[in-house]
Order: sequence, then structure tokens, then C-alpha cells
Amino acid sequence: MALSEKQKEIYARNIKLKEVGAEGQQKLIDSKVLVIGCGGLGSPVLLYLTMMGIGTIGLCDGDTVSLSNLNRQILYTMDDIGKSKAKQAATRLQAANPEANINIYPIFFTQKNAEEICKSYDIIVDCLDNFETRFILNDACIKLGIPFIHAGVSHYGGQLMTIIPGKSACLRCLFPRGADTQQNNSMLDNAILGATAGIIASMQVMEVFKYLMGLPVSDKGLVLYDGVRMTYDKIEINPLSSCSCRQGKLK
Repeated sequence: MALSEKQKEIYARNIKLKEVGAEGQQKLIDSKVLVIGCGGLGSPVLLYLTMMGIGTIGLCDGDTVSLSNLNRQILYTMDDIGKSKAKQAATRLQAANPEANINIYPIFFTQKNAEEICKSYDIIVDCLDNFETRFILNDACIKLGIPFIHAGVSHYGGQLMTIIPGKSACLRCLFPRGADTQQNNSMLDNAILGATAGIIASMQVMEVFKYLMGLPVSDKGLVLYDGVRMTYDKIEINPLSSCSCRQGKLK
């Protein structure tokens, strides 16, 4: 399907990129991306995906907006306090891009509903805030063969890793102890500068874009960002031969 004149104007700056063009923009419009978590990471991720022209966007979050969210969760305002994050986010996104197909899942992501929510999407973005749910997402994506972009943020820094089932290491390769990892994490005081979430979220969107365009992604290990030193480091992570993602235990 050819782009309409309106679409050509809206996405003109995308189309000018040599890696995109009209054909690439159509790929974005035809793509389906799911975002799990509509908070500090999810808010900017959802906004940038919508404005980039992703045709179908799913958003999952069972939480409501609280006052302490507003320093970083840019889709919400004071008027949204106490309201569903997923529903309010969808309203904002639909206003930003009426042509986008927004699928709303105003529920918490659990082991029981994970596969059903994930199964129809091309790629998934991990915007969660705890390891227990991240491992549920990891296992569902490995089983379904769907890539996902993991990220985490705290204070002035964060980490990112693109996980391609059957190719890259997964979260269980990275954290063999599973959800116990969170209990020993020294950065669980919830302190964060809002801009930190915006930076890491933008990196996640770049990974989604590159994957959909067939460009190389960061699937070799962790990318670590330090906002104080303004540095990026990469740590290579090899798949563990003993991991369930290599042993077929998730199937």
C-alpha cells in the first residue's frame, strides 16, 4: 500500500533517512510493537513509537497514575492522578497520531496472561520496574520466539540489551539466579532523575527501529549508560549453554 500524501508529510523526516525511504516507512506502519509498562520508560517509548509511525501499538499496565510518577512519566498530568495509566496513555497517543491502532491492556502482566498478550506482536519493549515480571516476559518471548528490548534505569544511569530468541543471551543467561537478583540490587531506592528514563527509553526506541529496518541491534550484551560521567560501556554477554533458552525447557 502506498503512503498517502498526509503520511508523506507527517513522516517526511523519517523518509529522508536513506535507511528508511517510503518503503521503510511503510514497514513501520505495518509493524506491531508491544510495550509492557507505561511508566518512566514506557511513557517516552510509547510517545516516540507513535510519532515514528508504528501502525499497531500495544500497551500493558495495570497501575494507576500517582503524584510521584510525574517527574518522569511524561504522558500524564495532575488531572490523571488515580486514573488508569494504560487508558490515559492510550488517549494521549491517539491524540498524537489518530491513525495508530492502539491496543490497551489495563491489567498487570502475569504468567497467566503473558503469552496471550505477547503472541501477536513483532517485537516487545520491556519497560518494567521489577525482575520478577521481567523474567515472565523473558520466558514468554523465548517460548514464542519474539524479540524484546530489555532496559532498566536508576539514579543517573541505566542498562539496555536486545534479546533475540535463539541467537542472543536472554535475561536468565544474564541473571542465572533469577528474581533473587533484585533482592541484592543496591539501587532499589527508586531514586531517579526523570531525564535518565528519557535517555534509556530513546535508546530502546532506536533498537526497535533498527530491528524493524533490518539494521544491527545491540544483542551481544549489555549497554551501560552513566549520566554523571556521560559514558557508554558495553559488556559482552554470551548465552549460557545450561540456560533454559538453550535447553528447550520453556517449550
